[in-house]
Amino acid sequence: MGPKVEAARRFVSDTGRRAAIGALADAGAVIAGLAGTQVTR
Repeated sequence: MGPKVEAARRFVSDTGRRAAIGALADAGAVIAGLAGTQVTR
C-alpha cells in the first residue's frame, strides 16, 4: 500500500487535484468519493 499512497501524495501535491485509491470492483463509489482512500490537500 505504501507505493500507492506515495504516488497519490505526489499526484495531489503536483496537481492540486484529489487522488483516490480503491478496489476496481468499487470504482464508481471510489470516483464518487464514497469508498476507498481519498487523498486531498
